[in-house]
Amino acid sequence: MNEITNTNSWNCPKNGCPVILSIATSIAHEEDALACILNSECAKINKVLQTYSDLDSLIAIDTSVQATLDQINDLEATLKAKLDAIIPLLENCM
Repeated sequence: MNEITNTNSWNCPKNGCPVILSIATSIAHEEDALACILNSECAKINKVLQTYSDLDSLIAIDTSVQATLDQINDLEATLKAKLDAIIPLLENCM
């Protein structure tokens, strides 16, 4: 199996790098999806605050939102690592 150890050795033509640009586009789509999830979490908090005032409900929504935010944080770190890995390749394609 051929393994590429130095991604800077990839010479993308100036007319575009479809695979690398597809990866960048997929990262952007994932970021958009995460933004939608964050917006939904905000709506969920607002709905609970309008509907309930007991401490148990507020703690439950806080716990739920915190779990979602923790997962989003992990995904953001993964997406940043992916983007950092392809930035040098994107610079060669532009």
